[in-house]
Amino acid sequence: MLWGLKPVEQQAAYGLAVTRLKRQVHMGMVLPGERLPAERKLAEQMGLSRVTLREALRVLEAEGYISVKRGASGGAFVAQEGPLREMALKRLGSDPSGVLRIFEYRAAVEPLAAQFSAVRRTPGDLRRLDEAISEIGKATNAGELRRGEAAFHLAVAQASANPYISSSIEDALASLFMPLPHGSLAEQVAQSGLLRGNVVDAIRDRDQAKAEQRMKLVIEYEQARASDSKAA
Repeated sequence: MLWGLKPVEQQAAYGLAVTRLKRQVHMGMVLPGERLPAERKLAEQMGLSRVTLREALRVLEAEGYISVKRGASGGAFVAQEGPLREMALKRLGSDPSGVLRIFEYRAAVEPLAAQFSAVRRTPGDLRRLDEAISEIGKATNAGELRRGEAAFHLAVAQASANPYISSSIEDALASLFMPLPHGSLAEQVAQSGLLRGNVVDAIRDRDQAKAEQRMKLVIEYEQARASDSKAA
């Protein structure tokens, strides 16, 4: 018996491009104000025609995700920190139950990913984890901190060696679209680096129980920070 069949949704190629680029912004993998790759290069990376890419960029500009500047020094630039924070806060405030469900999911899945990573990690996985912790520690602004944190979670997901877990964690991070951290940057960097560094230490030591428990603390910290952002 067939189960759960839904009508197939047709989506134009530019719409898929919009979604993919939004995911990069939501996860924090591109910095506020950062210039995107040149049009030709970006189109090649995404497997799109330049006409399709331009349509996607027009949509993103209209929604406030990017600004497009003309001229020799022009290009497509990610929105600045203030507008991105406002967009993220609006998204969090419009669906608080949805945000809660995402954190419930992350609390269930990411500690499991850390546990698997402690058994399955490779030298390459440890290198990516160390690079993420280093990026967190060197962050000079909220955007760099967020990118380091996202890189950490994606690295743990990859180290789990389970493509279903890895894909679902990326989906959860992209769906959440957390506001950029606010308050004392030095305190945020120190706390974030400590909590996530503890997870990496447990993964390096192949200690499954500690890796799982320490990742739970990271998710609790993330959820508390989201609550603080909404209250600020």
